[in-house]
Amino acid sequence: MTQTGVCVVLGTDSFRAEEALERLLRAAVGKDRTDAVEVLRGDETSWSRVLDAARSRSLFATRRAVVVRAADALKGSDEDLPAYLDDPTPGVTLVFMAPKPDKRRTAWKRLLDRTEVLPADPLKGRALRSFVEQRLRDRGFALSEEGLSELLERVGQDLRRLMGEVDKLEAFAQGKPALSAEDVAAVLGRGIAQPLWRLSDAFLGRRAVEVLERMEEVLEEGESGLVVLGTMARSLRQVRAVKALRGRRLPPAEAAARLGVPPFKVGDLMEAARLWSDDAVRCALSALGRTDRGLKLGGDARALLLAAVVEACGARGPSARKSAARARPTQPRGPSFG
Repeated sequence: MTQTGVCVVLGTDSFRAEEALERLLRAAVGKDRTDAVEVLRGDETSWSRVLDAARSRSLFATRRAVVVRAADALKGSDEDLPAYLDDPTPGVTLVFMAPKPDKRRTAWKRLLDRTEVLPADPLKGRALRSFVEQRLRDRGFALSEEGLSELLERVGQDLRRLMGEVDKLEAFAQGKPALSAEDVAAVLGRGIAQPLWRLSDAFLGRRAVEVLERMEEVLEEGESGLVVLGTMARSLRQVRAVKALRGRRLPPAEAAARLGVPPFKVGDLMEAARLWSDDAVRCALSALGRTDRGLKLGGDARALLLAAVVEACGARGPSARKSAARARPTQPRGPSFG
């Protein structure tokens, strides 16, 4: 805790933000929060109201915390903030929770320079893997390297969902050694992320019919067309990355780190990249770019995605060409994913 008694929880990952807040509250007021914690919302209040709350005293709590959620939406004048930072109320911890503050504003420059800042940005790559590994150690059970990769592949970087799935694995692991990838697959079952993973594999293999089947599964489960489009775009970016790494003779671990995939997926990606010529990648990126534009303008997701898959995967035949022609958006060409 800084000497000012003011903290900023900065970032968009709600799981990390809530964990950081809990640590601050434990240190500031302990376990008994009755009459000790006041919560305000930045989109419903002002800087002056926040500072008034921080300056006020309580007859029932010797230590207090004032928490401002969505603090990046605070309204009104912040001219009293420097004076508060110079002379904060003893026994009061003021916590600003700000997903995306405007760091150009004087108030946020002051806060970020003069207070304790706890990061709550989404974790990716090695940082995400290290976070989950530490949580597994804290819980006293383990996943094999392939098991952890399977978990991350299925669930992605959503920490709240990841920890929920870890709860399931912990219940299953009682007395067992490190869980394998097969164990993880068995416990998590089909999972929310699996259709996207299978869609990605089908798209990498340019298997248009299977892509459309997986696409339908995902859309039926409530995912948006932009999520499906993003999955295909990510696959193409991986193809381009693999092509760029050819001939460098990198160790599998380093190649996996550069590609952002588990080591056991590197070989699959290299095999899939052979199916995509440079012209095919450019054509596919162009198709996805137009589809992105169409979706954002409110076009029919299924029709637009069908056209993109047919064009990107190089489907042939009169029926495929007719379907793509009917579904192709008429709006001006949008930005390419490339």
